[in-house]
Amino acid sequence: MSTNGAPAVNDPSGRTGVVGGSRLATVRSLARRFVVAIWPYALVIAAWQAWVTLGGVHRLVIPPPGSVALDIWSAPGEYWSYGWRTVLEAGAGLAIGTAIGVAAAIAVWFSRVLRGLLTTSMILLYSAPIVATIPIMAKVLGYTPTTVLAIAAIVSMFPTFVLVNSGLLDLPAGSLDVFRSLGAPRKMQLLRLALPAAMPNFLVAFRLNAAVAFIAAVIGEYLTGVRGLGWLFALSFSRFNVDRAWGAAMVIIALSILSYAAASRVEERGIERWT
Repeated sequence: MSTNGAPAVNDPSGRTGVVGGSRLATVRSLARRFVVAIWPYALVIAAWQAWVTLGGVHRLVIPPPGSVALDIWSAPGEYWSYGWRTVLEAGAGLAIGTAIGVAAAIAVWFSRVLRGLLTTSMILLYSAPIVATIPIMAKVLGYTPTTVLAIAAIVSMFPTFVLVNSGLLDLPAGSLDVFRSLGAPRKMQLLRLALPAAMPNFLVAFRLNAAVAFIAAVIGEYLTGVRGLGWLFALSFSRFNVDRAWGAAMVIIALSILSYAAASRVEERGIERWT
């Protein structure tokens, strides 16, 4: 009997306890994942602080992590502004480079003549050191965001071309003979057979290029003076503002990791869809 005279109602199924236990298990699982994901970075920061404190390293060489974090906290707008520019340039370059790589792989799949021409051109373009290529591209395209975008596109083209081309040729055993026996035209073979077979390779290329394109954009900004995180790092370092320079470096690392993690998530979803 309840305190107001109404009969008490008990849940014989124990549903409340089950729900509470399920929520507790979910919280524990999330906490465990968080600890597993964050401990390497916490270890690096602890080692960084210990090195600076115990090693007597001058702060003009390596500032303590606390002062770097404080600088990021005190000027979030500046980091956000330059970081967003770099993300846009890297994302546009990644998209353009990926599109060119896929188009070149499809062209090679259609034509044996183009196979030798495009493969050789891609190898020559990708084998040139990016640091040596940037000044030449800047002279041609100007010291503008277009050059940074082109740099990100170049580093994205070759891996996409190689992996997609490999996927287009790696068809299920006997599938091509079935299509040919049914009289399927070349275009139908591409759309219905080759492209679906190449999707896993395409997703791998996208994951690998996501972080690489971002770093390439940072290097391009650093060497061309285009405003972005690379430019912020170079400017701060030249003015001996080590907190800002290291802050820019930390933001670059964080965004690179986030780019790779996001691309990995897209790859997982794509593999589930296409395999």
